[in-house]
Amino acid sequence: MDIGALGVLIFLMAFPLFIFHIWALISVLRTPQDVWAAAGQNQLLWGIVVLFLSLIGPILYLVIARPQLVAVESRDG
Repeated sequence: MDIGALGVLIFLMAFPLFIFHIWALISVLRTPQDVWAAAGQNQLLWGIVVLFLSLIGPILYLVIARPQLVAVESRDG
């Protein structure tokens, strides 16, 4: 079965998006609860956003929540 050039192109575009989505979900799950609380964010809410909002969810997490979490981690760390 030949997937052709279009199939390869779709894979090359979809795979990095899939990896980005998985990275964001792992980041949400691995960040300790006390860091979430100190940043004033809700881990469960962000997990749901990342899981169910496809591409927009991880982008929102990266732009809104992640900088606050990193600031708390660097301040406490």
